[in-house]
Amino acid sequence: MSESPAVQFDRVSVRYGQVTALRDFSLDVAAGETVALLGPSGSGKSTALKALAGFVRPTAGRVLLNGQDVTGAPPHKRGLGVVVQQYALFPHLTVADNIAFGLRARRVRRADSARRVEEMLDLVGMDHYGRRYPRELSGGQQQRVAIARALAIRPPVLLLDEPLSALDAQLRADMLDELRQLRDELPDVAMLYVTHDQTEALTLAHRIAVMREAELLDLDTAQGLYRQPPSEFTAAFLGGANLLPAIVREVNGTVEVGTVTLTATAPGPLTPGTRVRLAVRPHTIGVRTDGPGLAAILTGLQWRGASYRLTCMIDGLDEPGGLSVHADVPSIDGLPQVGSPVRVRLPEHGAAVVAKTGAGTPTEGATDVVPQGLAGVA
Repeated sequence: MSESPAVQFDRVSVRYGQVTALRDFSLDVAAGETVALLGPSGSGKSTALKALAGFVRPTAGRVLLNGQDVTGAPPHKRGLGVVVQQYALFPHLTVADNIAFGLRARRVRRADSARRVEEMLDLVGMDHYGRRYPRELSGGQQQRVAIARALAIRPPVLLLDEPLSALDAQLRADMLDELRQLRDELPDVAMLYVTHDQTEALTLAHRIAVMREAELLDLDTAQGLYRQPPSEFTAAFLGGANLLPAIVREVNGTVEVGTVTLTATAPGPLTPGTRVRLAVRPHTIGVRTDGPGLAAILTGLQWRGASYRLTCMIDGLDEPGGLSVHADVPSIDGLPQVGSPVRVRLPEHGAAVVAKTGAGTPTEGATDVVPQGLAGVA
């Protein structure tokens, strides 16, 4: 008999009156696996976490931990570690006492509790901070203490709800590295990580569950979703892909975008003559003042330090008013001026065919259906 998943959502729905916050949500998380719930605000990701933690009661479906139905169990009976975005440390307790709080609630012997606190302080790099109070710590240090407190009880599952959103950019990057290292040092702990930040999801998660309008839209490995996004929404939300109309010329993925021919990846054979939508990442697009490519007008230029984000309006792609695309190019001299004509160069390889978000239907105006069951391809 196969081992039960560490976490299992079985067709879970959560409704508040007439509002559906989570709809028919099913997901399995294995022991030692990190899954990110990624989506915009209101997509249902935090509601799923709260249903697992026991903070909200599902109106339909079941929540299971290691094969045991805990749908009706109170939070303190589930044995989960929880880290929230505002840390929720007790201001009147020292760092050591904050970490020991869950252990004392479980009546762990004082000597064992002290030893466990020392282990957790060492794990999160806070060895010499046990006697300090939360107000004496930086935001990153407080977050480490919150993680140590959650892990002190040796939970089989660690829940993290936007744990880095309150940190500045540099602290967020540092904490993300530490979370990844922590993940590797805890091979038996399943992690469910809620975020709206694609960088966090791509960096930390083994798999990503993309949420949209209270539902699970797409699920695959981080690389799979990035390289072969199953839907338009995921392509645009995860990595900010441009969505370009194309016509299939050969079953092997040869397609035409206007006057440009290129090779796109697809989850299955394509039908020649079919209109499809391509996901093309901004960093793969080149912009020149002359030469081959699609004729366009440069409508926007934004400096981003190491690169520029160029916005170009391409005419003649059967899009009303033209199609706006983004290109990320190196920060070099000689960039064209806004308003000037340019040539947009698409990559010969690297574009991916995606399905129209919603019902797996073809791109609007298509003559045939884009292949169904678009699972990500690494």
